[in-house]
Amino acid sequence: MWGFELELKKSLRTKKFWLILVLILLIYAMAFREVRDNLEGATNPGEVLVTSLVGYIAVSAFLFIGVYALMAGATSVNNDLENGTVRVALSKPLGRASYLLGKFLGQALSIVVAMVFATLLSFAVTKYYGLSLTASLAGDLVLSNLLILLTMLQLLALGLLISTFVRSSNTTLGLALVLFFVTGLVMPQIVDGFAEDKAKEEFGIEKWGDFSKLSPEEKRAYRERLDELYREYHLKYLFYIPQVLMLDIFTDIDKTTFNDDGTYTVEYIGVKRAIADNSAQTALIVGLIPIYLGAALFRFRRMDLR
Repeated sequence: MWGFELELKKSLRTKKFWLILVLILLIYAMAFREVRDNLEGATNPGEVLVTSLVGYIAVSAFLFIGVYALMAGATSVNNDLENGTVRVALSKPLGRASYLLGKFLGQALSIVVAMVFATLLSFAVTKYYGLSLTASLAGDLVLSNLLILLTMLQLLALGLLISTFVRSSNTTLGLALVLFFVTGLVMPQIVDGFAEDKAKEEFGIEKWGDFSKLSPEEKRAYRERLDELYREYHLKYLFYIPQVLMLDIFTDIDKTTFNDDGTYTVEYIGVKRAIADNSAQTALIVGLIPIYLGAALFRFRRMDLR
């Protein structure tokens, strides 16, 4: 309990935490105009609104809260080693497991505060556009934030594991940033390229001009197959990157059907249905949290804290 209170107070006082809240606020401020454009002419404005808001929440979490979560975990143990906090803490009647779990829970609660802030902003945007905050709409917004929270907790647990291997907080900070951008931005681009090559091979597309020769039915089949390959390759090669799996789930909150006349129809599916349809992705996001945390506990028990 002592470790939890100490880490919570420390997390809420850091400049990084308050910077994250400001960045989330700016994301929503910039989203106001785009949301309005999305709602113009919509026959189902409530569903279009939640689709837009979930997208903005996911982007803000991916770019900002995710970096904060990984950095907070990655600099926790080694930073305490450098300033001597860990030795002071363990001089009290507090075991190593309790100390590390207290750090995780304290930092996790600071992420919860950030996500609650994002949820309240979602409700504010809903009221701003004069839409009724129905139980269904509120439930979808809360559920989407819960999924994002689990994604961030996995990054926090991974950062905590990294922190038990590298003793220098500055080195770990740089490593965490490189790891986040390589896994979250570079690796998905590479893997998606493999999926696109596979789809082109199956449909006999050797150069871009070949795509225009496909019939409308073949183009539709190509897009559907490409989406299948994206998910298949993400599960196979990027299962350890929760941000990618999270975005795959959110992609299914609506379904786009391309019509023969060149137009398309958007059907709202819902967050609950999207999570159910992507059970493997959801299980990986949830299941890797205790695995990373357990590995961090195992490593921390055997660390030389001198």
